[in-house]
Amino acid sequence: MLPVMSVDLRLMRYVVTVADEGGFQAAAQRLHMAQPPLSRQIKELERQLGVTLFHRRPTRLTEAGEVFVASARRVLADVDLTIQKTSRVGLGRPGSVNVGFTVTTAYDELPKLQQAVQLHDPEIDIVGHELWDPQLDAALRHQQIDIAVGRGLPVRDGFAAETLRAEPFVIVVHRTHRLAARTSVEFRDLRGDVFRLYPRYLAPHHFDFVMRVLASGGETFEVIENPGPLYRNAGVNEPNEFTLVARSFGRRLPPDLVLLAAEDDLPPSTVELIWRPDVASPATEVVVGVARHLSATGAWD
Repeated sequence: MLPVMSVDLRLMRYVVTVADEGGFQAAAQRLHMAQPPLSRQIKELERQLGVTLFHRRPTRLTEAGEVFVASARRVLADVDLTIQKTSRVGLGRPGSVNVGFTVTTAYDELPKLQQAVQLHDPEIDIVGHELWDPQLDAALRHQQIDIAVGRGLPVRDGFAAETLRAEPFVIVVHRTHRLAARTSVEFRDLRGDVFRLYPRYLAPHHFDFVMRVLASGGETFEVIENPGPLYRNAGVNEPNEFTLVARSFGRRLPPDLVLLAAEDDLPPSTVELIWRPDVASPATEVVVGVARHLSATGAWD
């Protein structure tokens, strides 16, 4: 029988942040701490666990690290939800609506939805929770969130769904790519390049959809899953790599990446809002109605 040990939630957040940022220095900056103590504390955690969580130089998760991060995300999400629910009850705020969202909707759809709800009814408070797709699905099923907003999410029996937005995919390349000076390309122009995407386990339904979009261009590419959840940075670092993202999300990527219009006839990237009508509160129904209005008026574009 394996020994039981407790892991500080703070260390869980440290490991998850390193995985998200793809390196110790960037993680330390995000955590507002120095890099050496961050490295030491994670090294000590690895010693206590008896496993290596990260390969070094370049920094990437080991197999054990991927298992740890996936579990840590669930634990941290549960803790955050518990704290927020307790706080709302103590403040007597029944108008709160928990909205789970993915990183691809964090910069455009969610802020616009929050702003529109605030204008419509200032008494309703949207509490956002950034999660990966399997966590969104589980949180919705277990009523830890009221609404899920994301791309390519599964719609289970008894759930309701609204398509909020449909927009084109764009091709992302590094500024050193041979075609970076172009404004648009076809997949055949990228022949011989490597396609990068986040690990499938983070968002299996959307991952599979993107793979079908990639195949629809009639070309075959080597596909590499990023060793960590680097979707915020697209993971495209070499002059022979590219990826696909929704146009609105692409505008938020780092300046060393270039967006190219896709000349191939590709299926659109869609954003869905999913909720459970059987347990929806009046406040949740209001948020759904506001989201419908935003879609009907084209406010996402």
